[in-house]
Amino acid sequence: MRPAHPMLRYTAPLIALAATAGGLHPARTYAQDDAGVSSGSGSGTGTGMSSVPDYRPVVPLGEPASLESPDPPGPQPPVIDTTAPLGPGVNVRFPDDPGIAPFLIQSESARTGGVPGGLRITPQMIDSAKLISEPGERGRILLQIARGAILSNQLVLAHRATEEAATAATQERNGLIHDQLIISIVVTAGQLSDALLREAKPQVRLFPDESDAKGPARLDGDLAIRTARLEWRRAAHMAAQIRNPTYRSEYLDRAVENMAVGSAIVALEYAAPPIDDRGPKVSDEDRKGYSDAADDILEEGAALADSIERPIWRNRAMERLAVAAGESGQYERATDLASRIKNAEARARALVLVAEFQARKGRNDDATRSYNLAAEAVASVVQRGLRGVLAGILVDSLISTGRFEDARASLVLYPSDAERFVAMGAIAESLGLRRMPDEARAWIDNDVPAEYRSTLYRRLSNGLLRAISEARAREFQGRDFSGGTRTE
Repeated sequence: MRPAHPMLRYTAPLIALAATAGGLHPARTYAQDDAGVSSGSGSGTGTGMSSVPDYRPVVPLGEPASLESPDPPGPQPPVIDTTAPLGPGVNVRFPDDPGIAPFLIQSESARTGGVPGGLRITPQMIDSAKLISEPGERGRILLQIARGAILSNQLVLAHRATEEAATAATQERNGLIHDQLIISIVVTAGQLSDALLREAKPQVRLFPDESDAKGPARLDGDLAIRTARLEWRRAAHMAAQIRNPTYRSEYLDRAVENMAVGSAIVALEYAAPPIDDRGPKVSDEDRKGYSDAADDILEEGAALADSIERPIWRNRAMERLAVAAGESGQYERATDLASRIKNAEARARALVLVAEFQARKGRNDDATRSYNLAAEAVASVVQRGLRGVLAGILVDSLISTGRFEDARASLVLYPSDAERFVAMGAIAESLGLRRMPDEARAWIDNDVPAEYRSTLYRRLSNGLLRAISEARAREFQGRDFSGGTRTE
């Protein structure tokens, strides 16, 4: 048991006598601060004790708070240094603080309303940068101006600054600085084209009767697409002038990738029909023009990809064009672009991805054609190991889209019986997962060798059990703990 504190044995007169002998004036006693650390006797016990004493003096009632008041007799509390640092987190400057990034403050404009005293890119900045005699330094400063103009949505000035930077890059004689400057131009041109398409895309209306005449004037869609295409052409033209052949191929591929992404944006954001009345108000004629522009961008990108000298980057560029076309619903163009790839491995991968997009959108005829072309590409691969990997990619894609008959027909593409057996097990389990046991049993009994049947039946049972478990889990998630249906 904890012993009683010795002071508790003193009587009240003795405590009062000790206080008088110590010279403490009753009017200047110190009150216990409620914010002190607890003594451990329990919250709310009212003991008034703290493990850390409070040294802040309390001004007596009726006396004004003054620093010139005479000190009371007796021991005084220590003076607290108010100049001590306040610790971490004080006066923190965040990344969006305009004091750090002045380009985030825009002056008055019709689009943003402006901030008084804000900084903006001006044409005089570009004119001043053009006075720099050294081409590399001039191009670097102009690109900084272009990036700042993109951040402040001054896209016309960004276009002009990028153009002047490209002129400076062609005049640079140092090979390293020349290539570095062109690489920065390719990257900046891609950022500018993305900003142009973002600012001009049709907007969703919050109210069906909302008028397009309200609000600030927007960038015209046709003008934005034409300017973005000009930036892509400039990026490709500059990338072709890189002196290092590896970087030249890589950044030509980067320019083609920017075009692929831009084509997908135009097809999805500009040419897509509205879902309801709140969709952007775009005429059918304009949508047709946007759809044609998206297709032209893909064709232009394919022509540019053919000029890439390194095969790995050329195949990657064509594959990216085909995949972007499939993602954006340009299915016929996607199959056409993928089938043009000369390398069988890259062609098979691109065709499988395109076929998946088509199958998931219900375009079964297009998906069948793409899968057939993919199977032909896989069969043309000479290396056995690579052909086995590509055959696995094809069969997995066919299984995921529910085309089990095609998956079983593709088993002949595997170079070894072991790989074919593993694929059979995956097909059997997927049939069970989709609750198609009759089709699976008919296939196992009629087409599978006898030594494989017991294993495949086990995989089929595993698939059925997984389907039951997943169904019970979904049912459990849809009910509350009382057994009733959950109401969201």
